Amino acid sequence: MQLIYIYIFEQSFFIYFIKIRYPETFFLLRGNHECSNINRVYGFLHECEERFQRIPQNETIWGIKAVDLKGTQVWYRFQDVFNWLPLTALIGKKILCMHGGLSPDLVSLDQLRTLVRPIDPESAGIHIDLLWADPDPHLPNGEDDFDWAPSARGISSHFNVKAVNTACARLGLDMIVRGHQVVQDGYEFFGNRKLVTIFSAPNYCGDYNNSGAIMTIDVNLETSFHIIKPLLGAKKKSKDIEVDIDDIDLDELIAGGSAEKC
Repeated sequence: MQLIYIYIFEQSFFIYFIKIRYPETFFLLRGNHECSNINRVYGFLHECEERFQRIPQNETIWGIKAVDLKGTQVWYRFQDVFNWLPLTALIGKKILCMHGGLSPDLVSLDQLRTLVRPIDPESAGIHIDLLWADPDPHLPNGEDDFDWAPSARGISSHFNVKAVNTACARLGLDMIVRGHQVVQDGYEFFGNRKLVTIFSAPNYCGDYNNSGAIMTIDVNLETSFHIIKPLLGAKKKSKDIEVDIDDIDLDELIAGGSAEKC
């Protein structure tokens, strides 16, 4: 039976090598850290500059005719790839996946099919919301309440349960799958199980004791979760503190036997 595995990561670049190895069966969605203004600040530019200080060239690469290829040029080529990554995926016409969340401007799936690429989004709009928006259980859901509120991140919006219900009805969806937030058990439902947040990095940044999770969808669109437990003795930090980067080796964790299914 064919299964679809949903991994939600932020800036875990080893998964791009999995895509290269399995190009027909492994699919990647863009996250907010695939935006140049974010990965420049949070260390990826510096890492490229440190790792690729000098790459001798015998021929022109990417139009660069210099004798040496520098780390900054490598970083720019990564951005070219990131800017082509899709922002959403639709599974079985019923499960919509993205990194961030919903947008008040999203009224049709055709909008997602025609999103402009390549793009490095910086201004407000659907691109930004798909990368940055968050569900908020504290927002009221009365008939006269607004579905959207300013985000604590200072970009995009928070949305309530009513926004999820409206989007599922309007778009013909059974579920919305997204990441973007640390959740203690690796996955967390919202809005009567119509939305689920998946976070696949256990013991995030070495400072949390959260579990990670992988969501599996079978051919009947039934879901289950594989839980990756944090290492024993890991420190715990408040979930209220926003963290924006991760560096986790999922293959090593699974090989070490720290993954279980629930």
